[in-house]
Amino acid sequence: MFWTRDGEELHDNVDHGEILPNHDGSFQMSVDLDVSSFPAEHWDKYRCVFRLSGVEEDHVIVLGSAVIRTNRGNPYRLLFILGGAALLLALVIAGIGFLVYRKRNANNNTPSPVSSSELTERLNQPSE
Repeated sequence: MFWTRDGEELHDNVDHGEILPNHDGSFQMSVDLDVSSFPAEHWDKYRCVFRLSGVEEDHVIVLGSAVIRTNRGNPYRLLFILGGAALLLALVIAGIGFLVYRKRNANNNTPSPVSSSELTERLNQPSE
């Protein structure tokens, strides 16, 4: 298995992976092509070639956006996730702050308790 560009075998930007056995007696292998330095409009010039022993024709796959796996993602997706997490954190902090504010104000607004002797004296005063 190897990569070609315009019919010529590539050696630069190619990473030959391990040959790994499968449980059914077959095997798998990978030959990765680093496309980060290639413009997407030139991808159709690259081909992955499978040459199997005992098979006359090579199996060729043209590199294209439909078959390529890349780490390039939608940059806005990450920003959306981070923005949502920041908003959620801000709401939690605001909720905690509001609860602390209410608790402190509830303690400050309660009238001081009157001793039972003062209360008895007030209630027993003669009315005028």
